[in-house]
Amino acid sequence: MRKPSNPVLVLVIALPLLAVAGSFVSLALAVTRGDSELPKDYHWEGKDFDRDQQREALAAQRGIGATVGFDARTQRCVVTLHGAAPPTLRLALTHPTQSAADLHRTLQRADGRYSAPCAAPPAAHWWLELADDQAGWLLRARLHGDLSEPAQVGAP
Repeated sequence: MRKPSNPVLVLVIALPLLAVAGSFVSLALAVTRGDSELPKDYHWEGKDFDRDQQREALAAQRGIGATVGFDARTQRCVVTLHGAAPPTLRLALTHPTQSAADLHRTLQRADGRYSAPCAAPPAAHWWLELADDQAGWLLRARLHGDLSEPAQVGAP
């Protein structure tokens, strides 16, 4: 095969061709793996975000924190709460891309800790929300991995 006599000419032709090929690949991905539609009431969710920020600020003001873990032996979610003691807690563990993997539990207090049946979630980048049963305060955290080690959320 003969070596091109002008390498600049090769770049002038090859770069636009690569850009066109890349755009077709992007189009194919967008068509076959597009995002799902937003909920119809999506524009109303902004009020909830403001209220959640107020609830997080209340938890910080009261010095509320928690240690969240998953006991593989007993197949239970376990929370030790610091700075508050409501009778029940609401735990939401949200997977960033697979809603079928989301976990929502109501944890009951017993012996100073809160627990509920649940298996340890698979390794992922999780969004964790922990709230009291009266929706007064809220703790949020971003957790990574298989959550085999207890995680500290909020004030220590």
